[in-house]
Amino acid sequence: MKVTLKDLTKRFPGRSRKDPAVTAVNDFDFEIPSGELVGLLGPSGCGKSTTLLMICGLEKPTEGQIFFDDEDVTNIPPEERGVGLVFQNYALYPHMTVEQNIMFPLGNLKGADKLTKEQMKEKAKTAAKLVQIDHLLERRPKELSGGQQQRVAIARALVKMPRVLLMDEPLSNLDARLRLQTRVEIRRIQRETGITTIFVTHDQEEAMSISDTIVVMKDGVVQQIGRPQDVYDDPHNLFVAKFLGTPPINVFSGNLHRGKIYIGEDEVFDADNLAPDPGTVRPGADGVRKGPGKLAKDAGDCKVWIGIRPEGFYVDENGPLTCNLKGVEIMGRDVTVLSEHPEFEGETIRTIVDSENRPDTSKSEVHFRVRPGKIFIFSEDTEERLYGSR
Repeated sequence: MKVTLKDLTKRFPGRSRKDPAVTAVNDFDFEIPSGELVGLLGPSGCGKSTTLLMICGLEKPTEGQIFFDDEDVTNIPPEERGVGLVFQNYALYPHMTVEQNIMFPLGNLKGADKLTKEQMKEKAKTAAKLVQIDHLLERRPKELSGGQQQRVAIARALVKMPRVLLMDEPLSNLDARLRLQTRVEIRRIQRETGITTIFVTHDQEEAMSISDTIVVMKDGVVQQIGRPQDVYDDPHNLFVAKFLGTPPINVFSGNLHRGKIYIGEDEVFDADNLAPDPGTVRPGADGVRKGPGKLAKDAGDCKVWIGIRPEGFYVDENGPLTCNLKGVEIMGRDVTVLSEHPEFEGETIRTIVDSENRPDTSKSEVHFRVRPGKIFIFSEDTEERLYGSR
């Protein structure tokens, strides 16, 4: 089932007549291919859950349309859209067994779709088997772990084989290990069923690990859409670059001068070795827009933000970037070097190097070179990317 969002906008009225309306989602225009798992990603309040609620029909758009294939479902009631919902709160009925919880949506079917009790039991068993809890059908929610309860909620959403599966922060209540296990299971289930799935999360690791495509949002505006690795390797603005990555990208205040990139007094890179921003979809003041890339020579001398991925450094005694060494964290194959620089945006620069490339910890300074494919230059004013390298 292809899902198309056309100029989708949602505004909520202000708290009083004097207060302006709040735009939760602004001009969202996107087509989700049939059978894909798409992650809506962004910080709290960015509009991702509101988008989900509009798709399922629990919120009505202020403007725009929603299509399932070629059918306009914008004004169709939620119960007639054929969607399955899984929320952060499992909302299981405590007095019912697992089987009864899964069967519950089937009891609302009417007319030609109405099922016998035996048919409902069979469908519940099939859904339970899909999420690997078919051995727990006689238990009640209080007898289940958090991960098992979440699987019941997923089975309940799948039992009617919905046209579209919507999941809003479904793993937030699970511990770290269960989150990892359950997200693998969600990906497996989605591939087995082929149901178009929209997954809302603020956890970038979660979204990148299971999504075919991610949509990064901020303040109701889409910042970037793409395959997870492409978005990581090719961020269109500073927000996207900072939001994706663990550890996060290291951001420095720097200067572009005569085609050279400087952090403080250190000339860390030649801008001629960096590709210009390709000028694909980037955010503008009034939503997503397209704009031309900017070459380094066009930018002139200016203040810029310099983003370097943690894996974009390597230790070199003759390297141009000099930092104050704070220490190292050894994690088997890799070493995390902790350092400081007066032009760094945060407190501690975290760089990941091979264990063979670790610095001399007896010294107070560490010198780095920067890998071309891991450095990005952003406008200090707009925070849009000027150029970088793939």
